[in-house]
Amino acid sequence: MVGLAVQQAEALEQRASTLNRAVAAFRLQQGTAEEAVGLVRKAVELHRSTSREQFLSRITDKAGSFHDRDMYVFVLDETGRYLAFGGNPAKVGTRVQDIPGIAGDQLVHDIVAQAQHGPGWVEYDITNPATGVVQTKMSFVSQVDAGYVGCGVYKTLAAR
Repeated sequence: MVGLAVQQAEALEQRASTLNRAVAAFRLQQGTAEEAVGLVRKAVELHRSTSREQFLSRITDKAGSFHDRDMYVFVLDETGRYLAFGGNPAKVGTRVQDIPGIAGDQLVHDIVAQAQHGPGWVEYDITNPATGVVQTKMSFVSQVDAGYVGCGVYKTLAAR
């Protein structure tokens, strides 16, 4: 009986190890809160060292470093219009308010209010385009001359 118990414990340990590796791989596909803050700070530094046009262009550049996995840096004006969007030029000129499944006017208000107060986090619900499920997302935002810079992560994943 002892031998069987040891055998079952070893099998359980192996399954737990496999599950841990699977969860770690899943988490690596998701951005973290710290990474979002880092991308915003990197964008703010770029803004300080380049012209407005270069700043917006480099944020949006598909070959650039302002999008990573499920994270992307965005730059908004005070009306909610995207001036730049990490790796996705098609989003430039569109509005936050036009994103399905989001309270766009409230989100723009919250972004502007937080960024004018200082860099910080805003939370909002959004329909995850990959899953179709409404999830809470949080974006770290900061004000620059060109508008409001931010980068978001899904809150439930960031909390793990």
